[in-house]
Amino acid sequence: MNLLLAVPITASTVILGTGLCFYLLYQAREVATTVWLLEHIICPIIRILVLLVVVSQIYPIIDENSTSLDFWRTLARQNEFRDIVNLLFIAGLLLAFLPLVNHPVFALPLQSTFSIALVFHGQYLQSMDGLTLIPSIATILKLVAYMTLAYFVTRELSIRLSRWVDRRLVVEGSIRLVSDAIYMVLQIPVMLNYCGFLKAQLT
Repeated sequence: MNLLLAVPITASTVILGTGLCFYLLYQAREVATTVWLLEHIICPIIRILVLLVVVSQIYPIIDENSTSLDFWRTLARQNEFRDIVNLLFIAGLLLAFLPLVNHPVFALPLQSTFSIALVFHGQYLQSMDGLTLIPSIATILKLVAYMTLAYFVTRELSIRLSRWVDRRLVVEGSIRLVSDAIYMVLQIPVMLNYCGFLKAQLT
């Protein structure tokens, strides 16, 4: 993984995705039906696409000879792109009805690790015995620790940043999108640890 490319690509993708959702919601703010469609269908799909871009930057950790493009080639070769978007969308809907994990600090990492697991399964599990997608207890504890840290960091940052955005753009209610953007970035350690767990099985 080339950090010099991964960091700016991840940051710019998150900013663009969040900005697009914010712009669409702002333009449709007076049309209740359109706002509902944006909040429950279009923006979640945009968030999934952003999530996949972020995952593609982290996934090469599993194989140092691969690049983020190989992640997309794997999805294309297995005809899984549409399936993974649909599965992540449905997973997001289901998680919304489950206590605790419906919070973005848990929902986003679950969706990202799920997408990593799907691609890893297609690449390795079908041809190699003894591999598992279920992380060890130690890995799970690390993931929970990072999620908890992300929650407290985001709680502090999102309030300040959303106030700045609201003042700058003369709007209200940006805190949800700002929080999602911060969670998207802060879940990277979760993906790194899960990819590290998968990589350890290959060595």
